[in-house]
Amino acid sequence: MDHILICCVCLGDNSEDADEIIQCDNCGITVHEGCYGVDGESDSIMSSASENSTEPWFCDACKCGVSPSCELCPNQDGIFKETDAGRWVHIVCALYVPGVAFGDIDKLRPVTLTEMNYSKYGAGDRCWKECSFCEDPRFARTGVCISCDAGMCRAYFHVTCAQKEGLLSEAAAEEDIADPFFAYCKQHADRLDRKWKRKNYLALQSYCKMSLQEREKQLSPEAQARINARLQQYRAKAELARSTRPQAWVPREKLPRPLTSSASAIRKLMRKAELMGISTDIFPVDNSDTSSSVDGRRKHKQPALTADFVNYYFERNMRMIQIQENMAEQKNIKDKLENEQEKLHVEYNKLCESLEELQNLNGKLRSEGQGIWALLGRITGQKLNIPAILRAPKERKPSKKEGGAQKTSILPAVLYSCGICKKNHDQHLLLLCDTCKLHYHLGCLDPPLTRMPRKTKNSYWQCSECDQAGSSDMEADMAMETLPDGTKRSRRQIKEPVKFVPQDMPPEPKKIPIRNTRTRGRKRSFIPEEEKHEERIPRERRQRQSVLQKKPKAEDLRTECATCKGTGDNENLVRCDECRLCYHFGCLDPPLKKSPKQTGYGWICQECDSSSSKEDENEAERKNISQELSMEQKNPK
Repeated sequence: MDHILICCVCLGDNSEDADEIIQCDNCGITVHEGCYGVDGESDSIMSSASENSTEPWFCDACKCGVSPSCELCPNQDGIFKETDAGRWVHIVCALYVPGVAFGDIDKLRPVTLTEMNYSKYGAGDRCWKECSFCEDPRFARTGVCISCDAGMCRAYFHVTCAQKEGLLSEAAAEEDIADPFFAYCKQHADRLDRKWKRKNYLALQSYCKMSLQEREKQLSPEAQARINARLQQYRAKAELARSTRPQAWVPREKLPRPLTSSASAIRKLMRKAELMGISTDIFPVDNSDTSSSVDGRRKHKQPALTADFVNYYFERNMRMIQIQENMAEQKNIKDKLENEQEKLHVEYNKLCESLEELQNLNGKLRSEGQGIWALLGRITGQKLNIPAILRAPKERKPSKKEGGAQKTSILPAVLYSCGICKKNHDQHLLLLCDTCKLHYHLGCLDPPLTRMPRKTKNSYWQCSECDQAGSSDMEADMAMETLPDGTKRSRRQIKEPVKFVPQDMPPEPKKIPIRNTRTRGRKRSFIPEEEKHEERIPRERRQRQSVLQKKPKAEDLRTECATCKGTGDNENLVRCDECRLCYHFGCLDPPLKKSPKQTGYGWICQECDSSSSKEDENEAERKNISQELSMEQKNPK
């Protein structure tokens, strides 16, 4: 164990003349000269090498004669540096925590913490920023936690806690990096590097505990006295420097800090609880996020000796007083309203009794009047109509102000039914097909729609059965049909599936249709008896013929534009669904780059659209003229 010398900062065991590992003659801590900022020309010789060493060496904490506590982490082992405000921090914490500065970079002193954001203390009021390596949850949110440097990793830990696990690393001297210190979590750290650093840390802890006892046995009383005398000189010198040291710069605005973020304060409170006989295990650790407000009120503040917590405390007391006064006032109003309600109940009962008496009297008088009126009818020998005053009163319906039912919306005179489900509910969700003039529910369509499709001036909507804008394999012939009311509509002739027909099979006789093509929503029209065949084909045979029959596929070949009389094909021509003429995309007004037809919609040209509008105007004009003539015939001069 005498030959194990490990730096407590970098955990390295390589000791060279330019960067030697030195040991404190009081506490036995070992550290590289460069890691601690020791001036090599003055006192870099380790006194424990032999009894005749010229100059002993002590760390800063031993020189000042204190047992420091780090302001950035809860751990008490390691080597410390003093801050400009008289506090102490681990030198490794000062190197790895962002925002910590040094007055002298070569000697790494004094340490300045005022440039660091104070909101980092106490995990920044967020439970997911607490240390993931602390065994005691009461110390997990003390000091300052750093994050893993691997991308967007959300692992947080104290610097010394990460040093115990071997997770700290430093860039090589050849790499010119502004911040050469890196920290990674267990998932992103190098396994081999972490293994030997963890091993060196455990060896360092065991050596520091045993080295003091062994050195005291090895050193002679004269050498031990010389070391103690030199230590007293350093402590007197440090006390004089502390008294003559200029006051450190303090920001004008006081920076509050919760008591729960200080490890030393928690240790003192735990010690006080122990002396008072209070068990600290019964108090659970609150890791909830207190930054959120409740009902728009002020956010919760952690107990601390700050102006914010004092204002929060007084504001809470004032709010409680206001709530109590408001409750007392509302209780008085409630009592007053209850007394008025009792009086009104008494008056209401009296009025109900008088109303019942009047209704009984009215019923008697009505019955007497009806008897007299019946007697008059028998005297006259005629059936007399009973006057309204003698009739029994109808039950009066309460009005809207009295809580009566409101008038329901008037339903349309004609209820349209869906062409698929055959139901007439949800009239507002029925969609009219502009081709077959049938209505469909949005949810009954295949695929179902979530809203009404948009219809424009030159385009309309048609159902999937009437759609002919799909692929060429799904196209069908369109036939015009005249309805009884004189309107015309296009009907789609659905093709039967094409089946394989063997060549050896004799051609089946052509099937003569017995009925006209069935249209949706209309009754079937039968052929007269004279035109029927004498022998009807069996049902099974007719079905087999319909399956095996193969019809030629109708192809929509577009060859000539109706505007420029130029040639074209299906790729640059579009056919009007009304006049069946073809047009180039560029010959339309306005010209288009692609076909105006869309899946599920039809298209008509501008001439058909204008002609239909003219016909409507002419028809309206004819109706006006006929109405004027009829008025003249009724009122002749």
